[in-house]
Amino acid sequence: MISDFPIAPPIRVKDSPRERRLETLEDARSFVNDALAARRTPPWRELHARLKKVKSEDDAIEAIGALRELLMMEGLLQSSDRSHG
Repeated sequence: MISDFPIAPPIRVKDSPRERRLETLEDARSFVNDALAARRTPPWRELHARLKKVKSEDDAIEAIGALRELLMMEGLLQSSDRSHG
């Protein structure tokens, strides 16, 4: 299982009391485990299973993309790089 696969750029999640940065696949797994405590909806359960099954770099890239998409749909994705503009 790949755990230290880097997330580039890191995912910034709107979380309380402060923003949470997901920099590795293991960070993403930990966040989704925590999120499942509050959200037991099918998309979160599916993402959890997908992150647990990552066995290759391609699996990791696809799972991280799915996480970004779900966070965006739920309004939890912080805007990306603030230095642009």
